[in-house]
Amino acid sequence: MTDKACDACKLPPFPPEIERDADTGLPTGWFVRRVAGRTFTLCECCGDIRHFKGGVSLYLQENLGLAEHAKCEFDETPGSGLHRMRTARR
Repeated sequence: MTDKACDACKLPPFPPEIERDADTGLPTGWFVRRVAGRTFTLCECCGDIRHFKGGVSLYLQENLGLAEHAKCEFDETPGSGLHRMRTARR
């Protein structure tokens, strides 16, 4: 798989040979987040749930070109967003 950079910070996975998730092909810890109807691939730092509590962070608004009141769309399944901290990691 060709490495895709994070849509927010523009950095590629590090180290380049990092383990990949079998289902998504993304580096371990990376996320695909849907915000304001658009889909973004975010690294473990930029995709962290802290950027979405209380609304989308100013950092992501600026780096992803989002409106001030943009909302993140989380799946209903555990581990998809705000529930992520309640499930055991593999």
